[in-house]
Amino acid sequence: MARPKEDLAVVGKNWARLDGADKVSGRSIFADDVRLPGMLFGKVVRSPHAHARIVSIDTSEAEALPGVKAVVTPDDAKGIYIGISQPLLPTGVVNHVGHEVVAIAATSERIAAKAAGLVRIEYEALPDLTNLEDALKADAPQLHKKAEGNVGWEVKEDHGDPDAAFAGCDVIREDEFVTNASHNCYAEYHVCVSDFSQAGKLVMWTPTQTAVLFQKALAAAFKMDDSDVRLLTLNSGGGFTGRTSARPHHFLSALLSRKAGRPVRLRAAGDEEFIMCRAGGKVIYKLRSGATKNGRLKVVEADLLFDTGAYIESQMIVTLLTSKYMHALYPLEASRYRGRLVHTNHLPYYFHHGGGLAQFQFALGQHMDGLAHDLGMDSVEFSLLNGVEEGYSTPDGTHYASCGLKECIEKTAELAGWKDKYGKLPKYKGIGIGIGAMASGAKGLFKHDTSAAMIKLGTDGKASLFIGLPDMGQSSHTTMAIIAAEVLGITPEDIRVIAGDTDTDPFDVGAFTQRGTFNTGNATKNAALDARNQLAGRAARLLECEEDELVWRDRTVYPKDQPDKAIPFRKVVDQTLNSMEGRFVMGRGYYNSPIEKGSMAYSFGAQIAEVTVDPGTGVVTVDKMTAAHDVGRAINPRIVEGQIDGQIFSGMSQVLYEETIMEDGQVMNPSRLDYKMPRAYEMPEVDHIIVETIDPHGPFGAKEVGEGPIVCTMQAIANAVANALGARVHEMPLAPWRVLRVANNARKSAPGS
Repeated sequence: MARPKEDLAVVGKNWARLDGADKVSGRSIFADDVRLPGMLFGKVVRSPHAHARIVSIDTSEAEALPGVKAVVTPDDAKGIYIGISQPLLPTGVVNHVGHEVVAIAATSERIAAKAAGLVRIEYEALPDLTNLEDALKADAPQLHKKAEGNVGWEVKEDHGDPDAAFAGCDVIREDEFVTNASHNCYAEYHVCVSDFSQAGKLVMWTPTQTAVLFQKALAAAFKMDDSDVRLLTLNSGGGFTGRTSARPHHFLSALLSRKAGRPVRLRAAGDEEFIMCRAGGKVIYKLRSGATKNGRLKVVEADLLFDTGAYIESQMIVTLLTSKYMHALYPLEASRYRGRLVHTNHLPYYFHHGGGLAQFQFALGQHMDGLAHDLGMDSVEFSLLNGVEEGYSTPDGTHYASCGLKECIEKTAELAGWKDKYGKLPKYKGIGIGIGAMASGAKGLFKHDTSAAMIKLGTDGKASLFIGLPDMGQSSHTTMAIIAAEVLGITPEDIRVIAGDTDTDPFDVGAFTQRGTFNTGNATKNAALDARNQLAGRAARLLECEEDELVWRDRTVYPKDQPDKAIPFRKVVDQTLNSMEGRFVMGRGYYNSPIEKGSMAYSFGAQIAEVTVDPGTGVVTVDKMTAAHDVGRAINPRIVEGQIDGQIFSGMSQVLYEETIMEDGQVMNPSRLDYKMPRAYEMPEVDHIIVETIDPHGPFGAKEVGEGPIVCTMQAIANAVANALGARVHEMPLAPWRVLRVANNARKSAPGS
């Protein structure tokens, strides 16, 4: 349903990032830049074995080395756990290559590294499991007592009667897809600086997507009150779903600092970055769906196996998310889901950019493309027939108060020239579409999904906005300034955003599940309204009108329809602060979704990829991407387009290039030289279409655009490659050798070959 757009002065205009100049000039401070007086340097001694019993540990030579100030062994870390059941340091058995065993702090990185080499650890090798399928075999060794059959977590969820629905289908399709292990490849390596030298007070500098959850994890581990742990997040060089929980190095740096009585910096070396990162593991997707002969989709069944590695930290979230997104795009008669986290002797996995959903859509999107083909339909026709619309409620109760999916499909297909190209391109040229949905926040993962904000106004009419939302490069702080400026009638340049310190920030769960613009944006809007209401009485008296007649715009305040009577905003603030009352204006606001679980809003998108496949090498070139996204309202269109571009690049990188090659539990390509990613010049031409549905719950109608585009990107490219080859590549990444194998098989099976 089209909704009337408000006459807005700030929201919807193109604004430069408030932190842009500092970022490009190098003035922005990151955790890696922090240097404290007396700071020590940490180094971790790691297991070279995928699975082994620790026979003995001898740290005497390391401790005797001049410059070594602290050595931490498993005895020092007793009772400290990460996630569900992972001890900080192993209590007898190492379960993956790179497993942390001993940590050292010294006066220099060189000395710490030398000391690490002096630690003597004797191991007894144990049978290992480094294959996802082997871990499920009846005779496989069980890695954890509580994980029977090596299944650490399982989710089963049925809606309707799937068996009856399949019985009523005319066409049924089955597929199996695989996505392989990958790495998040942040711009900023894993690093933290801990100062635990003051009794009962831990201060830590580290990049994160959620200071609150880090604070709580560290406080629980060291048996402290939350407020006695201070997180300073500063800037963060990328998140991509991978910085959402505290990792072993955070706890180890704190433990070393407490023992040494001095601050300790612990940073990943190049190869360690691929071990310290909890990125995506291998996943096997078994999909089955059915439709009527006229193309109506009735039922979808999914059985997913996740290589969760040696331990579960919070990976169970991926099963929750993928189970919900099965029916996010299509009104189904029935569905069946099974998701299992399977333990192996790989490093503990989490997931890559897209929260597991982009990877799932690589499989589901290709499966639906294949089903459409079986029905004699193209994917655009199939998606328009079966796609969700505004007013739809999912089987678990999520209601779509806004939905521009079909508008995105139609506009993308028209701009890309789908009808003129699909099935009509030269050999080895292909075109494919991907569609997606993405929640703006996900209540139910935590007890609440709260964001809070505070605004302080100065006598000059400028404002300080305090939020707890980290900015990992997505321009969320500029977005919050735009929202606040719209309410107050000033400009984003008049607002200084202050964040990155749990001692001063208002509460915010964090920047994940695409909740920033929606949740923190609503909190910011409410804080700005609170501040404006504190000014309204004085402004109304100055203008001799009622408070509800005031217009706040262009750094002025005036009665409705009387801009000639405008007075400066700063005059209203100054007279409020310097009145007889001396009112200090501090606006407060918060937002917590009123529903018990799920999301108040979903964004939707459609992308069409055009590719060229080299039949001699298997190399895929993405020539063009046409992208339409329903973002509710574009708070800052320039940044919306930037977000789309970034996720197209990231999605292209994952689907075509990125793979952590594993052998016997060891990462075989642990460097930015050997871990393949595209270069800037490989970025395709992109046509952007911003669809605005003005969501009734979002701030000024806005929804997320933080991960919506990436869930469309991978499947669009994969479908385009299938179109170019006339055969489908079922395994990601679509590395040249995989593409070449499919291309050769397709040539051999072609008529007349």
